[in-house]
Amino acid sequence: MASAAKSAPIFGKFERSIALRYLGARKSQGGVGLIAGISFVCIMLAIAAMIIVMSIMNGFREELVSRMLGAQGHVYVQSYVDNPEAGEIDNIADWLSENSDVDLAMPILPNQAFVSANGQGTGALVRGVKPADLRNLKFVTDNISYGNLDGFGAGDYGGDVIAMGQQMAATLGLQVGDQVTLISPTPTQTAFGSSLTRKSYTVGALFSLGFIEADSLHIYMPLEQALIFFDAGSGPNEIEVRLHDPEDVKAFGRYVRQNGPSTVRVYDWMDRASEIAGALRVEQIAMRMILAIVVIIAIFPVVAAMIMLVKNKGKDIAILRTIGATRGSILRIFFMSGFVIGAFGTMAGLVIGILFCLNISAIQSFIEIFTGPLFPPGVYSLTDGIPALIKWGEVTWVGIWGFLISSVATFFPAWGASKLDPVEALRFE
Repeated sequence: MASAAKSAPIFGKFERSIALRYLGARKSQGGVGLIAGISFVCIMLAIAAMIIVMSIMNGFREELVSRMLGAQGHVYVQSYVDNPEAGEIDNIADWLSENSDVDLAMPILPNQAFVSANGQGTGALVRGVKPADLRNLKFVTDNISYGNLDGFGAGDYGGDVIAMGQQMAATLGLQVGDQVTLISPTPTQTAFGSSLTRKSYTVGALFSLGFIEADSLHIYMPLEQALIFFDAGSGPNEIEVRLHDPEDVKAFGRYVRQNGPSTVRVYDWMDRASEIAGALRVEQIAMRMILAIVVIIAIFPVVAAMIMLVKNKGKDIAILRTIGATRGSILRIFFMSGFVIGAFGTMAGLVIGILFCLNISAIQSFIEIFTGPLFPPGVYSLTDGIPALIKWGEVTWVGIWGFLISSVATFFPAWGASKLDPVEALRFE
């Protein structure tokens, strides 16, 4: 037997069988099996909660960013020249569109104006865009509440049809087909002195993007009309770029700076909304730290189970050492006993968390049978229910974290078992 114990391979059948046998210790032997079961449930629920909360937070963050960016681009490429040569901006936009990360690159002319109708007035952010680009801007076209873009850009000089946010239209008492007056804040010089440019436009479409700033401030105007109205020369000097993934803006910005023309400057939505981007990042880091701590707390029952197991198995340890088992073998036996709990708890938690997120709409519908609407669409604008976005990189990180914490938690009790003196253990039995 001694030679068998000495020759047993590392993590071999001899060590595995003893480790699994110890996990099923009866109640009369300290109830280690019961505590192991409780530990398994604690780790499973902690890992599942971590996956679920992180995925829901990712979903809400994605929803917020998409709504916030619905009326603005991800990256802006702006010419240093106020009035670039005709076609220069279009050529740069075409070059940007060839990049596989780009969803849409459109020349724009952003400006401010005062809007009045029915005795009411408000400020507006007017964006001159090409009709074809606006029709490719799915976030706007898919959220048109009333009217359409059929007349947008039609007729001489791009026509006089505009699209505006539904909240702005409600403030001014406007409907599709009504006339609205735009007043440019920049005076123009005429033979009779300076005057403000005024022009009436027809409301062709009303959009609702679910973000109050966009719905109450933004107006889209045909680019040719905007150039004339704002006296902006022969063409725009800025390009709005939308990427497939808004998180890639920094890498894409570096690419444009290194490979694009030297006559442009590049900035992104994180630069323009640095406070919001910073708050989202802090919230993301803080919640992940909290959830990681929750997993650490959930592992304490495993430590308790291992300490009890080592205490109750002192005689067995002495006998194993007497028949030739090495300290390393004892360490591995008890390490495997605890690690199995943490590893299987982690894997079960990952499966439950992923399945929960994949079926979150059905789960939400079931819960709402008893509680009523959890997130009323009229308040939260969540027509598709609670958003959940699984990022597999984060799932991998959670799995590694669970295995790592399980290993650390079980190593020290196992190390203590390996240091137990067999003579002392038998003396006090």
